[in-house]
Amino acid sequence: MKKGSSKSRRHRAAAGCGGLEFEVRRTQRLATVAMLRTGRTPLQVVAVADSAAVVAEEAIRNAAARQPPRPPLACRADCAWCCHKMVGTTVPEVIRIAHFLRDNLSAEEFAAARERVIRVDDQRRALKQDRWAAARLPCPLLVEERCSAYPVRPVTCRGFNSSDARQCERSVTVRDAVAIPVYAPQHRLATFVLDGLRAGLDEAGLKGELLELTAALRIALTVPEAVGRWLNGEPVFAPAKFP
Repeated sequence: MKKGSSKSRRHRAAAGCGGLEFEVRRTQRLATVAMLRTGRTPLQVVAVADSAAVVAEEAIRNAAARQPPRPPLACRADCAWCCHKMVGTTVPEVIRIAHFLRDNLSAEEFAAARERVIRVDDQRRALKQDRWAAARLPCPLLVEERCSAYPVRPVTCRGFNSSDARQCERSVTVRDAVAIPVYAPQHRLATFVLDGLRAGLDEAGLKGELLELTAALRIALTVPEAVGRWLNGEPVFAPAKFP
């Protein structure tokens, strides 16, 4: 009886999490459409990314309160192995990061960040025949093992987690397949929020394709009027589509 009760609890927890996943996807899809219906400006695009971050963080907190990660997560400041992975993102998230960098960095810091983005993107393109190495270049936003845009990091980054930092390190430093033990609800909820954001963009008549963060940031930081052109339907971010 006890064993059956335990199974029932696990099934109920899984079902509850599954319901929350579809709920956050729907919430973000509808929010994206509603926000873009009122107007199409760069600040509204940033607001769309803001909403996705809020929805993801709230859903993750709720999931952790109902079903705490076991074993506990090993993620902490200065542990940046996950910042050596390719990140899937969207135009609103990229524009949000670009605005943050312009507003919060000095002219010298901004110029350095821009150059890092260009350099890493060039390195990644040169390594296109070695996808493993290309995917493990450090994120150009990483400065002294800390994210220089942490408050506005993409939803994908918010969803990544691990209970074993050693496995995270191995996944970056060795070419063998490495299994990273993750808290699945956090990872899945972030994925569903991102999918809702992309679906909302498509529904609003904009491009909701998945982009590679570094390549997309390069476009946002170097292409004149990139946001306005994207809002007008130009495929300006197409070169950054996730491989």
